[in-house]
Amino acid sequence: MYENCKKIAAAASAAVFMLTGAAISADADGESMKLRLMCLGDSITDGFWMQGGYRNTLCDLLTENGLAEQVDFVGPNWGGSGYDPQHAGYSGYSIDNIAQSDSISGQRTGISSFYDYLAENYPADVVFMQIGTNDILSLYDLEHFGERYEKLAMRVSDSLPADGMLYLATLPVMDATNNLYISDYFFTVESMDEAVENCNAQIRAVAQKMQAAGRSVQIAEVNRLLTKADLYDGVHPSADGYMKMGQFWYQKLSAYLRGEAEPPETVVTTTAPVTETTAAVTTTTAAQTAGDTDGNGAAEAIDAMMLTKHLLTEQPLDESQAERADMDSDRNISSIDLTLLKRAVPY
Repeated sequence: MYENCKKIAAAASAAVFMLTGAAISADADGESMKLRLMCLGDSITDGFWMQGGYRNTLCDLLTENGLAEQVDFVGPNWGGSGYDPQHAGYSGYSIDNIAQSDSISGQRTGISSFYDYLAENYPADVVFMQIGTNDILSLYDLEHFGERYEKLAMRVSDSLPADGMLYLATLPVMDATNNLYISDYFFTVESMDEAVENCNAQIRAVAQKMQAAGRSVQIAEVNRLLTKADLYDGVHPSADGYMKMGQFWYQKLSAYLRGEAEPPETVVTTTAPVTETTAAVTTTTAAQTAGDTDGNGAAEAIDAMMLTKHLLTEQPLDESQAERADMDSDRNISSIDLTLLKRAVPY
């Protein structure tokens, strides 16, 4: 079992490790003290058209930052260019089993039908759960999407140690103008957008309910990270989209390893996580325009310039400026905030 003492959150160990990349020692029984990470989900986790998907970038970032020896990916499947190819991603899978007669896209196997096997044979301390896209593509009982999603999330949560964490990822956008996997008979652009948002609302509600019950659960806003321009085929992320996801999950995992409590997710115009931090910011109670670094009431090119200089360490931001520049509301500033700001600025 992954114990509290194994976390890099211990201040002294964290400082030495993050600076030197030194490996964490084994425990008294000689067993590995690695954190066990399960990437659980459908083809977006599997990688599908790009073997490894976001896990390639995640592994690269863990390696570059001296964390590869501390994180053990678990699962029965293999694939990708990362240092540890194990995962639990299953292309075409849904939350529960879906019969042919109940689907517009064929019979599907549900992750819930064999999760107990995964938990028993590939125990994890942290789970990244990304599932539900195929429920939408099957147009399967979306009204009760949240009910079956919650049942699976509860089972995953129950399988984790007391100091573990379950991250519930919202579903990425899908582009119904691409009909490779999206039926133009059953979906329009508008109805697909609505279906994704409705299911994501149910995922967020599940996360909030579980948090209120005291469970170690965090929402992971993948939906606010990717746009339709980040898709490869209308459903799966492109190479750039997967890279963004890898950066996103690295930020989540590294924060967990450092023992940092994550702030509640807030609804903003656009969000994405960061790969490195350069300035801590605090939450705000006043309404403000995202990206308005200089505080003049609008996000403009000058704001992007200020943030660029800050990231290059040429011009530090004060607390209020950093607060306004925090595009993803994660209370840290990095190059991802700059990317989001540039998207929002009408050059």
